[in-house]
Amino acid sequence: MTIRGTANKYTSVTARHPTREMPSTSDSIAVVLVGTPDRAAELASSLERADDRLVVESVTAVGAAVDLLRDSAIDCLLVVGTPVDATETSVVETVRDRHPNLPIVCCLDEARGAAAVAEAFDAGATDVARAGGDSAVTAVLVYRISNAVASARATAEADRQRQRLDAFVRGVSHDLRNPLTVAQGRLDLAERDCDSDHLGDASAAVDRTLELIADLLTLARQGETPQKREPVALSTLADECWSNVETGGATLVVAGDRTILADPSRLKQLFENLFRNAVDHGGDDVTVTVGEISPMYTTTRAEAILPSGFFVEDDGPGIPREDRERVFEIGYTTAGDGTGFGLNIVRDIAVAHGWEIAVSEGASGGARFEITGVDGDGADSE
Repeated sequence: MTIRGTANKYTSVTARHPTREMPSTSDSIAVVLVGTPDRAAELASSLERADDRLVVESVTAVGAAVDLLRDSAIDCLLVVGTPVDATETSVVETVRDRHPNLPIVCCLDEARGAAAVAEAFDAGATDVARAGGDSAVTAVLVYRISNAVASARATAEADRQRQRLDAFVRGVSHDLRNPLTVAQGRLDLAERDCDSDHLGDASAAVDRTLELIADLLTLARQGETPQKREPVALSTLADECWSNVETGGATLVVAGDRTILADPSRLKQLFENLFRNAVDHGGDDVTVTVGEISPMYTTTRAEAILPSGFFVEDDGPGIPREDRERVFEIGYTTAGDGTGFGLNIVRDIAVAHGWEIAVSEGASGGARFEITGVDGDGADSE
């Protein structure tokens, strides 16, 4: 089969349909079906009849499927049964190694048990369906394929949008930072030559603008899911982050020494922003505590009914109940010199890791930020 065009536009199919012209639309879905000879071709035709968006090419050999995926723009792989390659490796595992983001839908015989379903998912399948009657399985597969492809396309589009936004923010930030840096230098020189409150105000405004640009760059990166997580000792990281923030006479108390799996640089940003927020609102004499949130277990079963994680709290003035959700919004700040990005960045870092974050009242009446749903490295599991 040869499919020419982009990933979403298909103009011809030359293997099973040598003369048929396919509509060039963004809704078309190119599918490679690999399965046994007695069923693959019939099922391919059935799928195309059921949904005219589908362009399905059936093959019976794993190698042929791999070649099509390499040479053509394919939206989905449909695996019927459990075909394997010459090394007895499943086609799902073989293809997943080569195409990490390709939707793979498996159709297993109803006689196969739950273990077969688990094996398919472990090998890298996106979705697994059970084969029933011919008409029933066709409808189910059309639905599963459509959903898997729609999800993959949405993810790819979101990634493209993020990359464009990141490039835009970086470009604009670079173009703004250069003249502002020049202005900052000239203002420093002017302050040496003359005494004027206006120069100090102008210099402070330039400094604030440079801080906003730095926060924008950080904000543009925080929504990305961390690709690699490492064991991080909270006590060690908290001490390091505390030394990086202007804390004046504030005090840090670390209770516990939990190790979690996280992106170290982004977790560092989370702690620094929370520490900075505590000092900005609590003053130089505020006490900030970092501690563990231990799960609570039922008395009859070894199941946690409350999630585990960690918290950062202070003994400052706290956050009014009606403002606790708003503090994570972009631009929200009660500090005169705040950028309004700090806590929004904290939330984005937590969400990108798959964690949950909430703000409440601390033990001493200050603000308490709880981060839960956190994975440990296994060394300190409860």
